[in-house]
Amino acid sequence: MMDRAIGEKMIAVCRSLTKMLDLAFQAFRKSTERSIQEAEEIRNEVRRYSSEMTLSLVEKNLPSGTGKEWVKPYLAIVSSLDRIGYNLDGILDRLKKMVQEQVLFTDRAIHEINDMFQEVISLSENLPDLILTQNKLLAQQMGEKGKAIFKKADEYAEEHERRLIQGVCVPKSSPLYLDMLFSLKGIVAHTIEISGRTVALSAKA
Repeated sequence: MMDRAIGEKMIAVCRSLTKMLDLAFQAFRKSTERSIQEAEEIRNEVRRYSSEMTLSLVEKNLPSGTGKEWVKPYLAIVSSLDRIGYNLDGILDRLKKMVQEQVLFTDRAIHEINDMFQEVISLSENLPDLILTQNKLLAQQMGEKGKAIFKKADEYAEEHERRLIQGVCVPKSSPLYLDMLFSLKGIVAHTIEISGRTVALSAKA
């Protein structure tokens, strides 16, 4: 069973990351830097929470004298949360460039990125409940949804390549589109990793 105090800290980080993701989505839709700045402020909080979690895990481990094995699954989850943050950093950097350089996407590309944001936000919103309940069925549903998002992202990347070849897509916008798409896929991958590790902790109870 997951340690309750640690679980509460992880839930707080998950909610902050989802808020960042939502702000990034707002920034993409509105092409303004205000939401980006708000997301970056939350990112600083997430870094602090993550550091505090890691420190508390290590300190909690030291007095027991029972070795470090118990802490490894928790540190793995914290690492996955950090990697979600890194992918969000990448998205925010691309959004800044879009705003500052006035880079435009085609209507189709906008629709695809909007769709990906909505799917990824919906998936990430399940993490707090999963950490709280360690529900295997929920984890399974998240895994299935994650696979569906991966498939959709790959299809979007292929469609984008066709648009680029046909000259519909502006070459300047292509790297930004693909980077955002891959960063969103990265968030999904690490979200699924967290769900699997959370359920694994439940199995050890």
